[in-house]
Amino acid sequence: ILSIMVPDKNGKYANVVLGHDSIEHVINSPEPFLNTTIGRYGNRIAKGKFTLYGEEHQLAINNGPNSLHGGPTGFHTRVWDAVQPEPSTVIFNYTSADGEEGFPGNLEVEMTYRLEDETNALVIEYRATTDKQICLFVIYILLKVFLVQTGQITFCWSSVYHIHGIN
Repeated sequence: ILSIMVPDKNGKYANVVLGHDSIEHVINSPEPFLNTTIGRYGNRIAKGKFTLYGEEHQLAINNGPNSLHGGPTGFHTRVWDAVQPEPSTVIFNYTSADGEEGFPGNLEVEMTYRLEDETNALVIEYRATTDKQICLFVIYILLKVFLVQTGQITFCWSSVYHIHGIN
């Protein structure tokens, strides 16, 4: 997210997103996770490895000895397919292949961004499906956005919390 334009009490609009001014700034930023979608996992995984159902998985390392936010070529570096079914809605899709950055299973992700007129809200919905039996630990998609409000910086994020599965 590059900008969210919000009016002040006098009706003057200003961008409240802290960070990049253009997509070129995002691509060349020394802070690659600022205002981007990160995943498959939104945090550090110690020593870049974990064991799931008795199988050890070694992840790409990009934060000292750890794997951070999905690795050096995680979701934040990927080009997502996008469609705009309505003027106020954009749907992004990405398929993360089995083994990408060391994570198990093919993962199909759908992210919907929708502006709601009634509530003046930006709604972000995530859906993810996989072809392997994995757990919430392995899927933790996160959008990191910093907002400026009356001179203060606010960290705002959204995340996948509910995973439903059928065996």
